[in-house]
Amino acid sequence: HDLRLNGHRVTVMDRRDEPGGSLWTEVEAGHLPSGTLAAEIDRLRRLGVEFRMGTALGGEMSLGGLTSDHDAVLLALGENGKTQAKDLGLTLVPTGVKTDATTCLTNLARVFAAGSLVKSMRQVVRAMAEGRSAARAVNQFLAGQVVQRLPKLFSSIMGKVSPEEVGKFMVGPSPVARTVPAGGANTGFTPAEARGESSRCLHCDCRSEGHCALQRYAEIYHVDPNRFRGERRPFEQHLEHGDIIFEPGKCILCGICVQLAEQAREPLGLAFIGRGFDVKIGVPFSRKIDEGLQKVGRECVEACPTGALAFKEDYVRQMQGFSSEGRCGRGG
Repeated sequence: HDLRLNGHRVTVMDRRDEPGGSLWTEVEAGHLPSGTLAAEIDRLRRLGVEFRMGTALGGEMSLGGLTSDHDAVLLALGENGKTQAKDLGLTLVPTGVKTDATTCLTNLARVFAAGSLVKSMRQVVRAMAEGRSAARAVNQFLAGQVVQRLPKLFSSIMGKVSPEEVGKFMVGPSPVARTVPAGGANTGFTPAEARGESSRCLHCDCRSEGHCALQRYAEIYHVDPNRFRGERRPFEQHLEHGDIIFEPGKCILCGICVQLAEQAREPLGLAFIGRGFDVKIGVPFSRKIDEGLQKVGRECVEACPTGALAFKEDYVRQMQGFSSEGRCGRGG
């Protein structure tokens, strides 16, 4: 798919009688409707992908012959192909065929490898992602570019949470039971069902993901979140404010919110509390966040570089409603 969109001529050779590979047999029944898979294969045909079915490596078709006839060869032989890989002259490691982590190239010139042939993959979605990465590498190779994988987004993982922390996660979400699509899993949620199910989200992710300054600069400077390992700060959520959530565990003590509160002459404001490694941002005199931020709560959220201060969902929906109501009916 991706290679065709980039203008390359693509030929898929498969020992099976029909395209689709292991998606026909290894995906749990009911999870991938056959009609959907058939439609995707038909789309590839309409894009110009050529399928040569009933064709297997070995015998009349050799790897050397493929490399002679094509500018690049991508091997996706699956888990069972590892036994054949050695006979093809590919270097093996304990996990499978050895490839360059960046280029997906094997020890043979112009031969790429991906999927379970390189490393066992239990999830189909991971195999799909690996295929797209390999296609990107092949495209760059054929275009004479330096082959580079997409940069991995910086991510800080909380890790295992305690039962007490799980209880804190459960405070905000809707208490409704899990929603199952009335029409069955293959039909998906109706809009109402989707809203009900999404209301149960625990928000164990970052509420500022995508517009987090810390994430952006961590990627620019290639920060390794595991370089300095220490004790994880306990998960806390302060929900007293009507529009804002405060999560001290995400705070990097930049002090921006402290300065904004001081400039606005907040009655209490925010302050650095404690000393040394135990210092944290909080409201003086052990008061609540709604008492500390009475004037500039919104400004503090918008200035927070990490999402330690974030808007509650109800407030976000309210602001989106105001925004849509204020737009011109002609799209202005």
